[in-house]
Amino acid sequence: MIQTRSFRKRTAIARTMIGLAVMATILCLFLGPVGILYALGFWVLLLLIYLLTTAFAALLDPDVY
Repeated sequence: MIQTRSFRKRTAIARTMIGLAVMATILCLFLGPVGILYALGFWVLLLLIYLLTTAFAALLDPDVY
């Protein structure tokens, strides 16, 4: 319980970096060194989706963002 609360307090960038490290480790164990490249590609894709949704939300309600 305490660990999840401290994880939620972190910024979005810190959470994505932790997620990238976990995902790269798992993919590296299953796919070898190529798994790290897959993890980086997936992370970039998630980052682009996050930025696009934030930009779209800012267009809809500029006072909040």
